[in-house]
Amino acid sequence: MTMRGPEPHDALTRWLQAEREMDDAGADSALLEMFESLPRLAPSAGFADRVLLQAAAPATVPVPAQSWLVWLFRSPGFRLALTSGVLAACISMFWLPRLVITLLGMATMNDLLELGVASMVGLSQWVGLASRVGEWFLTVLGALAVSLTSPAALKVTVGCLAISGISFVFLRELMTRDRSLRYVDFNR
Repeated sequence: MTMRGPEPHDALTRWLQAEREMDDAGADSALLEMFESLPRLAPSAGFADRVLLQAAAPATVPVPAQSWLVWLFRSPGFRLALTSGVLAACISMFWLPRLVITLLGMATMNDLLELGVASMVGLSQWVGLASRVGEWFLTVLGALAVSLTSPAALKVTVGCLAISGISFVFLRELMTRDRSLRYVDFNR
C-alpha cells in the first residue's frame, strides 16, 4: 500500500459530517482539503505547439456545397418542364397576337372605360375596408398596451383572467361530473 496523502473520501465524509453538525470552520477546511486532493488538470504535452501551428496555418476557405439551383437544373423533371414551357411559349407566338387583336376588336372604348372605373371603385372599397379593420386593430392594440403598462389595469386584467379560468374549470367539472347513460332517454 502506497502513501498518496489523505483519501478524498475521508475529506468528503468529514465535510458532510461538519455540515450536519453546523460546524462552518470544520466544513470549510474539509472542503478545501477535498479540493486540494483532486489531481491538477494540465494540457497534454505539445498542446501549445499544436495551437501555435494551427494559428500560423493559412485559413482554408470552405468550398460551398452545390446550391439548390444547380441541383434543380440537373434534375430531368425540371428540364422536361422547362422545355415544355419554352415550346408552349414558342407555339403561342403564332396565335397569341391574333387572339389579342380579336379580343380588342370585341371590346369597345366604353367597355374598357367601364372596366377601369369598376376596378377603381372596387379598389377604393377594399382600401376603405382595410382602413376600418386597421383602425379597429390599432384600437385593440392600444387598449392592450394600456392594460399592460398600467399597474391598476394590469391587476384588473389578471383578476378577470383568473375569474374566467376558474369559471371555466368549474363549468367543465359540472358538465363532465355526472355524464353517464342513465340520463339518456332511449324512448325517443
